[in-house]
Amino acid sequence: MGEPPLFVDPRRWGSLIGLIGGLVFIGSYSPTLGLAFSIIAWVIGLALVLTALAAHYMWPVALGPMERPRAAALATYGGCVVGELVLIALGSRALTATGHGDLRPALIAVAVGVHFIPFAWAFGERMFYWLGGFVAVLGAIGLIAGFAGAAHAAEAMAVAAGLVMLLLITLYARGKFVDHPSVT
Repeated sequence: MGEPPLFVDPRRWGSLIGLIGGLVFIGSYSPTLGLAFSIIAWVIGLALVLTALAAHYMWPVALGPMERPRAAALATYGGCVVGELVLIALGSRALTATGHGDLRPALIAVAVGVHFIPFAWAFGERMFYWLGGFVAVLGAIGLIAGFAGAAHAAEAMAVAAGLVMLLLITLYARGKFVDHPSVT
C-alpha cells in the first residue's frame, strides 16, 4: 500500500490516542507519589509528547509501507477495547472485594497493555507487541508488588507504564520500528 501522505496517515493520527493515554496515566497517578516525582514525570512526559508530535508532523520520517488493514482489523480493534473495559470492570470488582482496590492503577495498566497486543496482527505494526508487552508487564509488576505490600507500587508502575507508552510512541514516530531490508 506504500507510505500514506503525512496528514492522512492513520498511524500518525492513531499515535495521538496513545500519547493522550500516557499523559492520563501520569496525571492520574503521579500526584500520589509526591510533588517532586509528579513534576519530574510530567516534565519527561510532556517532553516525549512534544518530541513525538514534532517527529510525526514537523520532521517526519517514513514509518514504512502501510499494510492494508485486514478485514477483521476493525472487529479486532473493537473487541480489544471492549475486552479492556470488561477486564478493568471485573478486575476492579475483584480487587475491591478482596480489599485491594488500591491496586486498580496497575490492573488498568495490565488491561491497556494486553489490549494493544492483537493490534500488531490486526494492523501489521510490530510496535504494538512491544507497547502492549511493556505496559502489561509493568502493570503486572505493580500488582505483584502491591499484593506483597509495597506502598504505591500500583501507582508507580502505572506512571512508569505511561512514560514507557510515550517513549515507545516517540521511537515509533522517529521510524525506529521500521523493518529495514537486510543487506546481502
